[in-house]
Amino acid sequence: MATERVARFVVLICLLAPAGAGAQSSAPVELIVRVFDELDEITAHCQIAVYTADTRDAPLVPDLRPGTGHHVEVEPGLYDLQVTWRRPGDTVAIEWAEHLSVLWYPDEGGHHVEIVNLQPVFGALLVRPPVAWLETDRDWHVSAFLHGGVGRAGFEPVDGTDYKLFILPAGRYDLVAGLGSTELTVTDVEVPAQRTRLKLLEMQ
Repeated sequence: MATERVARFVVLICLLAPAGAGAQSSAPVELIVRVFDELDEITAHCQIAVYTADTRDAPLVPDLRPGTGHHVEVEPGLYDLQVTWRRPGDTVAIEWAEHLSVLWYPDEGGHHVEIVNLQPVFGALLVRPPVAWLETDRDWHVSAFLHGGVGRAGFEPVDGTDYKLFILPAGRYDLVAGLGSTELTVTDVEVPAQRTRLKLLEMQ
């Protein structure tokens, strides 16, 4: 018989725009939800229900798009997420993420990504390259290293094109990014537990 476990957890909130980005708008936002269990993405094994904060009526049910996450259009505001995860062994876990601020920022292009990790010691890092790098047809790359450990084996991003997504144990990291012969290095970037850190790379 399937068992049910109800737990509250902290969601990794990631706004794909630097702090202090342009003014918010009342235009609808495409909310994208991805779910991880440590380093493993389990998005495809989860169902998501989106409620207006502090309500449990008339949930929105996002569409699962393989490879990108659960997508649903919402008005800017506060929301609660119910994540139903069908685990190995046919057991079911129900997790809640509450009072998520979903806003519209120009630099996000009308999208808002929420990354949920079920393990409390992990955080997420989103790295965006200089705008000029996105205007070429060449691929850019970035690696993360434990702070002070550049030259040793590093961490590679999970995926991403306009931005690269890292799922990392909480800590401090150095980044080495490159496009062709151009290389950028950023040191001592903090990745908090159960949070998402956005780092915008700039030409030096």
